[in-house]
Amino acid sequence: MTRLRQYRLLAIAGLLMVSQEASAQDAGDDDGFRSADDIPNIIESANTPKESRLNPPVSQSFIERWSAFKKSIDDAAGIKFSIAYTQVLQAASSNNQWKTGSGAQAEFDFTWELFGRNGTGPKGLIGGKFETRFNILNATAPQSVASAAGSIWSGAIGYGEQDPSLSQLWYEQHLIRDRLLLRIGKIAPFTVFDYYKYKSPRVAFLGQPQNFNPTIPFPPSALGFGAAARLTNGGYVVGGVFDANGSPIRPGFDTLFEDGELFSIAEVGWAPDFVFGLEPGKDFRPGNDDYHLTVWHSDAREKIGRPEGWGFTASAQKGFGNIVPYARYGYSNGGATTLKQFASIGAGFENVFGYDADVIGIGLSWGDPWNSALDNQYAMEAFYRMQLTPQFALTPDVQVIVDPATDPSSELLGVFSVRGRVAL
Repeated sequence: MTRLRQYRLLAIAGLLMVSQEASAQDAGDDDGFRSADDIPNIIESANTPKESRLNPPVSQSFIERWSAFKKSIDDAAGIKFSIAYTQVLQAASSNNQWKTGSGAQAEFDFTWELFGRNGTGPKGLIGGKFETRFNILNATAPQSVASAAGSIWSGAIGYGEQDPSLSQLWYEQHLIRDRLLLRIGKIAPFTVFDYYKYKSPRVAFLGQPQNFNPTIPFPPSALGFGAAARLTNGGYVVGGVFDANGSPIRPGFDTLFEDGELFSIAEVGWAPDFVFGLEPGKDFRPGNDDYHLTVWHSDAREKIGRPEGWGFTASAQKGFGNIVPYARYGYSNGGATTLKQFASIGAGFENVFGYDADVIGIGLSWGDPWNSALDNQYAMEAFYRMQLTPQFALTPDVQVIVDPATDPSSELLGVFSVRGRVAL
């Protein structure tokens, strides 16, 4: 084991020891990691009733029976689950030429609470995801459409092709009244680190710069472990070490123990649980305020020729009633990512037209490529997620990319998408 890897493992151990000092006097209501794409939150969202435009009686009757069935399983065995299907249609236009793609993701998410059910001690649970991703009536996946038209980043991150697989399977232990979380197994680090509220290609922005931070070389799914400690007064620390060559379609023991190339990440932040301008306790919405600094390191990946790299990200978001503005910046050193620098600003507008599940998002982004022969790229993205029924959301999305970096002949690239998602 190299000295650098020893230091990283010692840093995570130090995080765990520091977290033991978190006050056990302050009971925490934090149920886990906050990303909308983390498995427990996907399930909770699917199980939460939503105000919608349409409530067909046949659908409502089916959902009532379906919800009762799921609750009976949870009550009997502590198993929660959800099923979802998401489809994206995308078209990109540049220099009067069009690129199109259509694809989908089908997923089954579950958790099994083994310990601490009904508040009888520290919670311990297993979480997992079965999923597949595929093209529909088109040889090009949505994830590749914008890139094929000249963009340096994807216009629909996560909507590629993937064989049916158990892409995540982990165990999570809660300690010190939910103030300390430990997770080990096959994990998607993207769903745990560098949180902000609209980071989800399933239910929010589609483009890569507003989701999958392009200056962090996250493995999509990898063996590893992470820890999160919720400190007093809204402070928190998170850290983890993962297989840098992890893949959602392979178990990963060979790459972790034979190649031994690691991706390490740590984060410190402050997330006060209040909304500015509202009476405390009257409108409690945790997650609307967050400020954090993230640092990472990735070993060189010899088989694919990717160099060693490190970097950092700073992020801030603040809730003002139904408006949540945010700002993010990322820096990457060493060439482990396509971009050297990245920045984005934007805002989410919630409770649109009085529907509490409807959201409008608008974001601006900038990317500075490592390749000095490529120009800086700029983009604007806007989406409107409409909850048409309690189980179905329709989201039109528009991206305008200025100076697409890999197509010097083009000044503007338009990317137009429609996403439909059913979650049960």
